[in-house]
Amino acid sequence: MRIPKTLVALLVGVLTVVMAGVGAPVAASAASGWVIQPTPNPSGIRAALLNGVSCASATTCMAVGVSAEVSGPNVALAESRSGATWVTEPVPEPAGATSAVLNGVSCTSATACTAVGNYSDSSGNTWTLAEAWNGATWVVQPTPNPSATTNAVLSGVSCSSSTTCTAVGHYSGSTMIATLAETWNGTKWVIHKSPNPAGASVIELLAVSCATGLVCSAVGFSLNSSDVDVVLAEGWNGTKWVIQKTPAPSGTSSAVLRGVSCISSTACTAVGDGLGSSSFVTLAEVWNGTKWVVHKTPDPSVTLIGSFLTSVSCASSAACTAVGYDNGPSATVTLAEAWNGTKWLIQPTPNPAGAQQSYMNGVSCSSVAACDAVGYANIGSVESALAEVHS
Repeated sequence: MRIPKTLVALLVGVLTVVMAGVGAPVAASAASGWVIQPTPNPSGIRAALLNGVSCASATTCMAVGVSAEVSGPNVALAESRSGATWVTEPVPEPAGATSAVLNGVSCTSATACTAVGNYSDSSGNTWTLAEAWNGATWVVQPTPNPSATTNAVLSGVSCSSSTTCTAVGHYSGSTMIATLAETWNGTKWVIHKSPNPAGASVIELLAVSCATGLVCSAVGFSLNSSDVDVVLAEGWNGTKWVIQKTPAPSGTSSAVLRGVSCISSTACTAVGDGLGSSSFVTLAEVWNGTKWVVHKTPDPSVTLIGSFLTSVSCASSAACTAVGYDNGPSATVTLAEAWNGTKWLIQPTPNPAGAQQSYMNGVSCSSVAACDAVGYANIGSVESALAEVHS
């Protein structure tokens, strides 16, 4: 059973399930290092969800996601941070789009960001979407879609320069849901063939990180013939994608990798979750240039459905930050864990006052000392954008 990092897939019609505990509101608390920053919500909306964030510096970030109008379509959302202030940036959508979502973003500077996602048309088809930020405006970039499909999604993107980006996701083929990978060469997006594990019926790449334009790692999951989720990692060597063997976490019956961060060709960290004996547990795996190795991660002591890590960002091999959420007995609350080169430790995180559920979906660390995380919080009848900064 797979639990996604956000409700966006439901909003735009992508097959996903979200489980969230409902309980007493959680009061804002003073976190050790993490502080909530005010974020705007577009007017007249019932939901504003931030899915990903990328920071070019400690004071400059771009976050993307989706907003859902009270009586209207779901539209792509982008918010930028300069200093301590977040502002909403207008986002165009492709001609004929009836709804759109941005799932991930990567910035190489304050004036060069690329965001990816998907949009739907009037026939109910879902198509890939990419947009570029030039420091002043977002511009739609045409993206190819695999032939013989009516459902294609880009889930994550990583740019090593303004003219070199890699995006990953999935598409629906004739017999299965298969991996999708595309690259931006400064002029156009091109599909690169990506492999799929034998015998799997559903295979999705959820995140990607590129140490250089020629070295990338993508992670996700595959659904095997026994209807069990299996962790998946693939490596790009500049010429082709290759499946990398990933270990199954001990004590779990299924597992998913949702985020990845690479600082070099021999140092990547991926995070996600696995289904343990009684609940979901956090998961981290590390690539050393030869193989993936599971690293033990802590889980909150009191939980109901479980704990999930949705995104990770590494400033060095000894400094990574992962974020997600914990579905406790009284409410769903934000979760952050830090790697210090020896072990993972839970970091206290605040939750907005009055929130029944709070989620962190993306994180970006511009340095060892500066990280930004984004997501959303359910407050009353509105899901509001959420941003937190750690310094």
